[in-house]
Amino acid sequence: MAIVSKATKLAAVNTIISNIGQAPVTTLETGNPLVEMAEQILNEISRSVQSEGWVFNTEFHYPFGRDGNKFIRIPENVLALDTARTSTKRATIRNYRLYDKVNHTYEWDDDMELDVIWLWPFEELPEAFKNYVTIRAANVFAGRSIGSTEAVKFGEREEIFARSSAIEHDTQQGDYTIFADKNNDQSYQSYLPFNAIRRY
Repeated sequence: MAIVSKATKLAAVNTIISNIGQAPVTTLETGNPLVEMAEQILNEISRSVQSEGWVFNTEFHYPFGRDGNKFIRIPENVLALDTARTSTKRATIRNYRLYDKVNHTYEWDDDMELDVIWLWPFEELPEAFKNYVTIRAANVFAGRSIGSTEAVKFGEREEIFARSSAIEHDTQQGDYTIFADKNNDQSYQSYLPFNAIRRY
C-alpha cells in the first residue's frame, strides 16, 4: 500500500510543471530553468497568500524586545506588523528595525507588543493552504511560461475551490464570532444546546 504523506515543496513544483505537460523531477536541484521558475513562482505566490494574514500566521500582542542600542530588530520572516489601535505609537519596518514614525527615530524607550503577520516556509503551511498556493502558482506558471490561456482557464475553477477550502480552514480554526473583538478574543459564551441535553 502506498504511504500517503503531507505535501512537500518538491511535490508542489511537480504539480506546477505538470500543468504544461512536463515530466516530474526527483529533486529541485536539476538546473532545469522551468523547475527553477516553478519554484520561484511557488515562493512568490506563497508570500502573496500569506501576506493576507490568516489564523495560522497571525499573532496579536507579540513581544519584541530592545537591544543595547534601544533598537527593536525585526526578523526577516515578518511580512507586516501593526501597533494596537489604542496605542499612540506608530511604527513601521525599515532596514529590519522598528522605526518610530511619531518621533522619527529607531530608538525606543520601551519594549513593544505588536500584531504580526509571519511568513512561513511552504512545508509549514496547513495542507489546505499548500493546495491553494500550489494550484494558484500552477496557473501563474502556465500563463508566464508558455502563455497558455487554455491551461489557465482549466485551472481557474480548481483555484476557486482551493481558495474556498483555505477560507473554510481559516474559519474553523479561527472560531470567529460577532461577539469577539478585533483580536478574536471572546468573553461571551453563547448558549450550547448539548449542555442542556447532558443534564437528562
